[in-house]
Amino acid sequence: MGKFVLGMLFVVSFAFAQQKTEVANPLCAMVQALSSNWGIITALVMLILGGIVVVAAVMHLVQTKFAIALAIVIGGTVLLVASYRLLSASGTQLENFSKTCTAQIEFVQPVAKSQEEWKRRT
Repeated sequence: MGKFVLGMLFVVSFAFAQQKTEVANPLCAMVQALSSNWGIITALVMLILGGIVVVAAVMHLVQTKFAIALAIVIGGTVLLVASYRLLSASGTQLENFSKTCTAQIEFVQPVAKSQEEWKRRT
């Protein structure tokens, strides 16, 4: 499941990266697109996790297992708070990385292309 979510983030970030045109590096455009849309991603993840907690608690309440439903609500609340803190910290790190992405990631040009440029300069 985690690989599926990471894969979806990768695909969606490339889709958003197509909108960014100020950066020539496609990987940096993808990071900037993820950074600018991190609030939406956080909200969706929290909504999905909250929905899972509510549905699990309601299912146990329907089965008249109040103690298990209460444990699910308490554990789910702790999980939601921890997930939100993790996503907030990740968003901060992603924003810092998106500002310095072009300095940290450079694409190596193919040798033939760099030789053509060198011939044009000389």
